[in-house]
Amino acid sequence: MLYTIIVASHEAEDFDAELQIESQATFYDLHQLVRRACGWGKGAPATFFICDHRWRHERTIPESSYELDVMADIELGDYLEDEGQRLQYLFDPQEGRVLLLEVRSIAFSKHIDSPTIVRSHGQAPALELLQAEPPAPKTATPTNDDLLAQLTAAALAIDADDEGTDIADDSDFDPEEIDPEGFDINEF
Repeated sequence: MLYTIIVASHEAEDFDAELQIESQATFYDLHQLVRRACGWGKGAPATFFICDHRWRHERTIPESSYELDVMADIELGDYLEDEGQRLQYLFDPQEGRVLLLEVRSIAFSKHIDSPTIVRSHGQAPALELLQAEPPAPKTATPTNDDLLAQLTAAALAIDADDEGTDIADDSDFDPEEIDPEGFDINEF
């Protein structure tokens, strides 16, 4: 039997692909064909989910597992029986990103030599999400003494004619008399 399988993505709505693969091929063969159709190299281990008509998972077929049968050991014909049957292909387990697959048709008397990408349209979603740029390095937080020095310098720089007070005359000013706790300044 020859399956024609359609691949689509919610993430990249302009992307779709049409694949053809024999029923005796394994899910691992389909996994490699999907990656080729998307233009992806190796990535995180993937998983197929056989789904019902509402996309609810009925069977899990992982790429590797200690407890379950894996892709390389399961033929497509063991689980793909009907046209319209749905699968999800989890390609980014960390982010839960999937491709949607559906068996478009089953040809009982047709055969091909190797799995084939019949058509691929649009840009597949990126295999890995781009990480945000790292935060800018933090600048040093001024200490209370630094802030006091800045306040003192600013106070001394005020023009003596401003509002009739003579702040520039620092003969009576003692910076040690300033209480940092009164300014609610905390050292980090």
